[in-house]
Amino acid sequence: MQRISFRLFIFLFMAAAAVIVAGVLLYWQQVSGILERDVKSHVAAASEEAASDFNRLIQNDQQVLESIAITVEDTYPWADTVNLTEFLRRQTQHNYFKLLGVITEGGDVFLSSERSFSPVFITDVLARTLEEGNYLSVRQADPADGKDVLVQAVLLKKQGRPVGALFALQEPGRYRPLLALSAMGNKGYSLVIERNGEPVLGYRSPRFSNAFEELSGVEFDGEMTPAALRQAVREGKHFMVGFRGPNGHRFLHFIPLQVNDWYMVSALPTTYVEQQARQLTYLSLILFLSIFVIFCALIFYTLHMRAYSNRQLFATAFVDQLTGADNFNRMCEQFPEKLAGLNGKAALVIFDINKFKVINDLHGYERGNQVLQRVARVLRENISPEECFCRSTADNFILLLKYTDRKSFRSRIHALATQLRRDCTVEDSCLMIDVAFGVYEVTEDIPFYIMLDRAHLALENAKKMSFDKCQFYDEADRKRIVAEKQIENTMEAALDHGDFSVFLQPKCDFATGQMRGAEALVRWNQAEQGLVKPDDFIPIFEKNGFILRLDMFILEEVARLLAAWKVKGLNRVPVAVNFSRLHLNDTRYIPQMLRVVDKYDVPHEMIEVELTESVIFNNLERAQNVINRLHRLGFSVAMDDFGSGYSSLNVLKSLQFDSIKLDKEFLSGFENNPHAHQVIEGAVAMIKSLGIQVVAEGVETSEQADFLRHTGCDLAQGYFFSRPLPAAQFETLLSKTTSAQ
Repeated sequence: MQRISFRLFIFLFMAAAAVIVAGVLLYWQQVSGILERDVKSHVAAASEEAASDFNRLIQNDQQVLESIAITVEDTYPWADTVNLTEFLRRQTQHNYFKLLGVITEGGDVFLSSERSFSPVFITDVLARTLEEGNYLSVRQADPADGKDVLVQAVLLKKQGRPVGALFALQEPGRYRPLLALSAMGNKGYSLVIERNGEPVLGYRSPRFSNAFEELSGVEFDGEMTPAALRQAVREGKHFMVGFRGPNGHRFLHFIPLQVNDWYMVSALPTTYVEQQARQLTYLSLILFLSIFVIFCALIFYTLHMRAYSNRQLFATAFVDQLTGADNFNRMCEQFPEKLAGLNGKAALVIFDINKFKVINDLHGYERGNQVLQRVARVLRENISPEECFCRSTADNFILLLKYTDRKSFRSRIHALATQLRRDCTVEDSCLMIDVAFGVYEVTEDIPFYIMLDRAHLALENAKKMSFDKCQFYDEADRKRIVAEKQIENTMEAALDHGDFSVFLQPKCDFATGQMRGAEALVRWNQAEQGLVKPDDFIPIFEKNGFILRLDMFILEEVARLLAAWKVKGLNRVPVAVNFSRLHLNDTRYIPQMLRVVDKYDVPHEMIEVELTESVIFNNLERAQNVINRLHRLGFSVAMDDFGSGYSSLNVLKSLQFDSIKLDKEFLSGFENNPHAHQVIEGAVAMIKSLGIQVVAEGVETSEQADFLRHTGCDLAQGYFFSRPLPAAQFETLLSKTTSAQ
């Protein structure tokens, strides 16, 4: 019995399949003819609408130009050329013109912005306008940038007498959207031609010089010939014709325009008809399959119920349970389809609520959840059907939005942020939410997760901003991250292979000019890329902690050099070593330092520890403990970068430094600033009154050196005295100093 039932099922299935195939074939034949007629009418309607819009836009521009001309005529004879030029400039900004200009009957020209027009162009525009009253040219080249422009002009009169012409340059891009035939699925386009067939304006730049010559070798439907086509256009007829060319079958709709005897030609390939037919066929197939499924429902009842349950579970997996919005899985699934629906003109946006944890801590998780639900509601109100959004995690939301240009998109994001702040506040609280947006403009075909990473990068930049918290992804950010990653990937090997080296910059006595010490500076010389600037890798090492190893490497190199100088009989000078802020919180810092210095039997007073001003200011108590311990061990301690922006008298009062280094930016521009003179002199006097040695960094000129010497600075460091030197060259300098003594 079971075998018979199965055979019956197979028979019914095959019969139903045969009926479906036959129905589809028959339907295809019927639908193709109907669609062709329907699409022709749609092409006619769309092209006629485009022609009407084109005429209307030309007339609007003409009316705007005529209204501007009235004001220009009132100011005749234009003795005040400055006001006339300013008026033209304002009108250019307020309207869609690229440039406005006035040509007097004597050939003088006043422009809204600087241009250099040929006399032939000026004479031609004036002559045609005087002859015709209103003038609209074919495309010409803008002398400023060489781009195509349309020239439109109106006559200027005073008391009925022509006194000149007002002309405007108009970018063709203003009219091109009217020629796209977007109603036809962007498969068609329109072209404006002259009656002799020469192209004037198209949605895309025409690749031919004459439309009739381009169509001379094609096969037209019916009795139409190339000669008859030319004749119909010359007679100003309104008609549609089909033809078969190298790229397949197309429809052409010819419509006479109201300006310059121009024609609008709209074209649509029949592949569009076939696509529409296939879509309807697929819909029909779904309809037949639905009937077939109903027919077999009794047989597959159990399987159907199981599949239904699975679909319910599947849907649950795609919905955020808190907000009812799509979740991240759903976004991943529908992203390619949504992006294709937007024709690639889209932007991926990520935003979250700054310090959302504060809301949960102050008002509880229930109130925080209410805020998230309101955010989802606001997004639903602002998202169109072709767009999508999801709640990713916690207070993080992802949106795929339509995109045209950055200015309008930024305005939309700012409006959304305003509504979020207004509608998503916590009830019974004055706490308003603050959101930051990261935007990636979809410009290339890359995986979704890469787009997401780029939007996240923009979001990180937005969170750093005080005001404009809508930031767009910048390729420079990606390059910076790649460069940082490359540095991180090579830093370990570079340290092991000896790519880092120590340079020494002398510190010289202002009074005698003799060298009294040096500062150790790190240099990284990569085999392939050459010298890497410290500003490019030090901040990265600060973030990832590698600076701890690098600082100890520099210290060991300095200790090794000091030991070698002793063996060579050279006069040793104290060497300053910079240490990162990370060392202050590392309990191993001083023990490690002692092991390195004592390993080479270097007296502690030969090592000067330099701590930056910002490090000390941000961790005053810890810095005090470290400095006191270093002093007990015999090391001298210097404050680096004094005057870079964090200076505090409280730091000088609380901490005992052996020397203070004036930051080079502190000295910047002091030559022409009497107040800077007084501030520097006062700062030096105050520091020296505390018994602290003063070192001036970045001394590059004799004028700086003389000034700092008179203020009482003890030591100088800078290019005026010596550049940072490799260890070998510094030893040579030490040898000369030793010999001189």
